[in-house]
This record gives sequence, structure tokens and C-alpha cells, in this order.
Amino acid sequence: MIENVLLNLNKDVYDFITFWDIHIWGLDKTNTQFFEHINTTSGQKVNPNMPSGVTGKQRIDLYLHDDKNDFKNRENFDRLQHEMCHALLYGTPHFVKGVHDNVSNRFTIKFWYWGGLFWRQFQGTVIDIRKFL
Repeated sequence: MIENVLLNLNKDVYDFITFWDIHIWGLDKTNTQFFEHINTTSGQKVNPNMPSGVTGKQRIDLYLHDDKNDFKNRENFDRLQHEMCHALLYGTPHFVKGVHDNVSNRFTIKFWYWGGLFWRQFQGTVIDIRKFL
């Protein structure tokens, strides 16, 4: 997923992976106290049962479903691409607003992956931050 998001945003995968430290945790590791004071863009509290993430200086922490269910994978993908967009805009004036103000401005990507017994296709949408890159 990481490689395909980067490739579709026209970014170099190797440069990103060697510069950014990406940590993937299960939802049970979500620090609810960290999110206590934060509201979603719709004004609600962050749900600890939904994927979440934090992007800081050269580090991304993702709290994702540990499940092979396709619907859970789509939720994971949405959070992953969101935090990667923040990372790509880190250090620019667009770090927060470039992502949050463009949540509805997306483009579709498709890629194939090995599903254990056969190849499967995944389709997801990525926030279009290309004008800020």
C-alpha cells in the first residue's frame, strides 16, 4: 500500500522509506489520552476502534486493524494514505490544511497484491495533494 500511494503521488519510494520511520500498531495500542483533546474534521471525538495515525518529524505512527477482512483493509488504507499525505507535506504551510481541506478531492488508484492463494486487486482513493508537492 505504501509503495503504491507514493508511486501514484509521483514520489520516490526509496527516498521516502529511508527518510521516514513508519510504525504500524494494532488498534489495541491506540493511546486514547493522546486523542482526548482532538476532534475529527466533523467535530466528533476520535473513535479508538477505528484506524488512526499521528505524523511528526520523520515519524508516522499508524494504529490499524490487524485483520485480513477487505473492509478493514480499506479503512487501514484510508488512514495510511492520509498520514502519508501529511508526511509528504511536512515542513510546508500545507502540512495540515493541504490534507484536511482536500479530503473530498481524491483520485482512485488500483494495484495488485498477492493474497496468499492468488493475486487480488485493491482499489482505494488518495487525497489529491499533488498541487502542493
